[in-house]
Amino acid sequence: MEGLVCREATPDDAEHVLKVRNAIFPPLTREQWFADPTMTCSLALLNGEPVGAIPLSLRRFRVAPGVVVCAAFENAVGTREDMRGQGIGTAMIHAAREFLAGRADELMVYRGGERSNGYRFYVKSGHSDLIYLRAMSLAAPRRREVDAEVLGLPEIRASQAGLLECFNATYGHCGGFPERHERYWEEQLASQIYDVIPQDVLFVRHPAAGELGAYVLASRRRGSRPGDRLSILEMAGRTPSAIEQALLGLEDLAAREAMPIDVLGSAEHPCLGLLRQAGYEEGMRAMMTMGQPLRPRELFARVCRRADLLADLKVDFWAPFADGTLFEGAEARTEVMLEGKDEVIYRLLNLRLDVRAAVATEWLTIRNGTPEIVDRLAQAVPYTPWVYHHIDYV
Repeated sequence: MEGLVCREATPDDAEHVLKVRNAIFPPLTREQWFADPTMTCSLALLNGEPVGAIPLSLRRFRVAPGVVVCAAFENAVGTREDMRGQGIGTAMIHAAREFLAGRADELMVYRGGERSNGYRFYVKSGHSDLIYLRAMSLAAPRRREVDAEVLGLPEIRASQAGLLECFNATYGHCGGFPERHERYWEEQLASQIYDVIPQDVLFVRHPAAGELGAYVLASRRRGSRPGDRLSILEMAGRTPSAIEQALLGLEDLAAREAMPIDVLGSAEHPCLGLLRQAGYEEGMRAMMTMGQPLRPRELFARVCRRADLLADLKVDFWAPFADGTLFEGAEARTEVMLEGKDEVIYRLLNLRLDVRAAVATEWLTIRNGTPEIVDRLAQAVPYTPWVYHHIDYV
């Protein structure tokens, strides 16, 4: 499009970014925009006028235990209404790929609506689904007698060391979320999403006193669009039975306030069995984390757990829309080619592909892929269960 320029926004472009963003989404102030030091933006200007913006939050994202990458999370993506359908969004994605090179390993987005134009845009621009989230709800909560207490934000801030211990006990074997640290909860609950969607955040802890054994964080919308339900943001504990007690504590609160409870659950969530046992009904899959690598070779180097097993290999890949080299060992004597659809390769690069199963079912084919080489690849880039926590939404 003549006159269209897509580039990274500078601090001086804040008014341009907010002009586009705030016309589409609940508004942010200039101060709120600058409060997040990790935020940047792909900005589209047509003859100097802002027509599109893709805010990008740079996050330390945990792919697997001990494997952390830099993911640029797209959020509040929008094009001016009269300019939609003309390729501006795709041009902004292309620009982001260029200016993020060397700073981020992949683009990611939380997305729903698989039949929507928004979802199709992400697929068209190169994103693939990495995990699916299913809507679950408890429509008729009941009163419960449990050893739990319902608290709020001040107590969350004061309990972050215990939150981290409980979180690691439950999700230490998983990936799929921003890397946790002791001040994560305080920082995330002060992020932009909680500015644009004001919420009362609840902290249900078990037991009511003493060392924290388990917790559920939940929220209830307030402001101009108050919510009529409680949404679980995160749950964790030292044991499954402790998590069950915290969940029952939330159910008791919901029963007293006559509100249903919603949660997004994935197939590999450690608490899925507890939710089913408690009577949460499962709806259709409602959301997913999508992503695309910016630098496949560099990303492979980050996620590879056993490079020593590949020392004698040169590992190339081929997909309908991309190809290249992922790894070249110092003693490379054999060249193998991983062949698969782009989404299969992207899953492998996020440790979301069971290599042995993928080869057995031909989702992945490997030229020169002997059974012994397939086994080595499966050990080098092992499948990792992912979990999503709604507190992480951006």
